[in-house]
Amino acid sequence: MIVKDTNVPTMLEHGGTCRSWFFFHKEELRDETEGGYLEFIDEFELAAGAALEPHSHDTDEFYYLLTGTAVMRVGDEEQEVSPGNLIRIPRNEIHSIRAQGDEGFRALAFAISYMPRDRVGYTAYPTDGEPHFVPVGTDKLESES
Repeated sequence: MIVKDTNVPTMLEHGGTCRSWFFFHKEELRDETEGGYLEFIDEFELAAGAALEPHSHDTDEFYYLLTGTAVMRVGDEEQEVSPGNLIRIPRNEIHSIRAQGDEGFRALAFAISYMPRDRVGYTAYPTDGEPHFVPVGTDKLESES
């Protein structure tokens, strides 16, 4: 698991008008992400006590915590994360995240995918069942619930 925060030297860009804190420097991930595409960018939340079930997918995924605290698990590694932390989840790593504390959390997420058009989705690893593929399109709008 790679967790970074803005405790890095600032870079002045665009003629000194823009102060930047690079989690990953320009071109740093080119070799690892070449041939991928931007699958999504979203903001998500988990309520207090909630957790995503362990799952994996052929993407490089990133979570940036906005509010609250959580415990992130990637492979066998677990780490508490808080606002300002960026978590990189490498391709095909089994991962999950659970809310810590009484308030839940909100995070920004985005992913660079390598999935072919005919196999977009993720593999779920439920604690009480067999691993299985969940194709994209199985989620529904909250208003449809």
